[in-house]
Amino acid sequence: MKKIYTTALAALVASTGVIAQSSSATTGHPVKKERFARVSSEHQLPAYGADRVTIWSSDFSDPSEWTIGNISDPNNDNWVIGTAVPSGAFAIPGIMSTTAANGFALFDSDLLCGGTQNAYVQMADPIDLSTYPGAVLQFEQYYRNFQGDCWVDVSNNGTDWTEYQVNADVAVNASTPNPELISVNISAVAGGQATAWVRFRYTGGCDYAWMVDDVAIIELPENDLIMNSAYLSHLGGAEEYCRIPTGQLVSTMSVGGVFENFGSAEQTNVMVNMEVRNSANTVVFTASTTLATMAGSTTANMDEVVTLPTLDPDVYTATFTVSSDQSASDATPADNVYLRTFEVNDDLFSLDGVGNHPAGYETLTSLGTASFMDDTDGVISLTQYNISSDVMVYGIEFDITATSEAGAGVTVALRDTADVLAVTPAMTNLLAESDIYALTAADITAGIVQLQFITPYLLNPGGYYAGVEMFSNVNTNDVAIIDDLTVPEPNNASLFYSLTDNTVYGNGNAMAIRLITDPTVGVRDLDELTGVTLFPNPSNGLVRINTEAFDVYTVEVINTMGATVQATRINGNAVLDLSNEAKGVYMVRISNEKAATVQRVTLY
Repeated sequence: MKKIYTTALAALVASTGVIAQSSSATTGHPVKKERFARVSSEHQLPAYGADRVTIWSSDFSDPSEWTIGNISDPNNDNWVIGTAVPSGAFAIPGIMSTTAANGFALFDSDLLCGGTQNAYVQMADPIDLSTYPGAVLQFEQYYRNFQGDCWVDVSNNGTDWTEYQVNADVAVNASTPNPELISVNISAVAGGQATAWVRFRYTGGCDYAWMVDDVAIIELPENDLIMNSAYLSHLGGAEEYCRIPTGQLVSTMSVGGVFENFGSAEQTNVMVNMEVRNSANTVVFTASTTLATMAGSTTANMDEVVTLPTLDPDVYTATFTVSSDQSASDATPADNVYLRTFEVNDDLFSLDGVGNHPAGYETLTSLGTASFMDDTDGVISLTQYNISSDVMVYGIEFDITATSEAGAGVTVALRDTADVLAVTPAMTNLLAESDIYALTAADITAGIVQLQFITPYLLNPGGYYAGVEMFSNVNTNDVAIIDDLTVPEPNNASLFYSLTDNTVYGNGNAMAIRLITDPTVGVRDLDELTGVTLFPNPSNGLVRINTEAFDVYTVEVINTMGATVQATRINGNAVLDLSNEAKGVYMVRISNEKAATVQRVTLY
């Protein structure tokens, strides 16, 4: 994987919506540190070929080539060079770089966790770039982000430093590929200089870890255009929905992306051309942006509004291609293209595009009952939907990980955006909900669950959250929802609710939680569950559940307002403690994979 960074690019992508949630970009909601990061793959850009001149390199096998320093004096949280891997409470694996066996640089922020951290590992001696007006720093890295920032600092005098931020597009609690090849154009500071220094610097505190290896400075190519990113915004907002019902399409679409001249030479007649094709490979609409000239080491963006033709249900692929008069001599023509997809249908509305993304682009993680140290039951993953016209919603579909376990309890619901985003979240205010459901082995194999609402709900234009509430019986049967990181989304697009502290967190990006708009889609009705008794009834708070058959049951206690006040999993006979609930009548719903029963209990 090759990722490109320049100082101009970092500022530009932040203003054009290309940045994913990160410690520096997240606003509006706190984030929680997660136990695990699961990243599948990421869009692969080619590395430069062997024809590039390597000016200098280091594989960290000789620590004397580097010096270690700390700007947050007297903080002693420092980089280390060696083969030791991260070892904190939230440790990530070691870097799988080309020469990891002979050493690499590590800043183990999680292990050190010493307050404000600002530490660097720096070239011990300068290098001479006086005969190279263009220079690129390349290195392999592995990083997982929580609340830190990663920098490449460059100097031509050893005193004054220009900083290039890297990893600003790594979502909170996500990690880069392991390893990832990074390219930073350092020509503006170091090109043509008799002395040049580079250092890697971490700032933050109690993050995860950053590892760097196999560093090289190579000659900047003369011609190298790159299409860095692309976006398709269907509803006029910052969210980029990947599956849209025909009734929710509006008349226009915002399209664009970031493109860059990573070469040293000026490019003339630069064009970004976008073609959108259907599954039959027929062009259905286009857009383009042109620049007469583009100076070397500069970045620009495409931002166009397209009037949409009639779009039939189908999967559409948008191809963004940047070109110039010099394209025939481009150093890496494969990175001149960026792909995006979206689907029009009459069945589902989804923020995520899991399963539809172009090959090599999809990047996934997950959130669930095992994601945090202190949240195992009653946690809710949420995805926001901005409705443009009335639509009847019959239920919710969601994707689960293969590590989810049969027997975990789930229920789905719709909530108003104002309730979810309130200072004190009003999570018991439900517009529509399903019965609680126990995941089966077949659900885990399929990876997709569809639950119908008890009553379908008509959504009027406005903002709503679709949510999945999860119960694991304290990690006995865990469940996790897929989170799609492929397309960066705004902070409010997907959220995570903690029952432990009644707080909404901005941990999600595009949770695979979808609105079902097809009335024929859903799960089978359950038969009546027999052989279950509750006593005493009335009760002073302790209610015994007796079952004739030993099985895994889901128990849900619902008050007269329709709110679930307690939910749990049992393996047969059990005692419900309702002594903290108000006096009155409650509905107790007990179910297994095949049947369900609802019985009334009165508390006095």
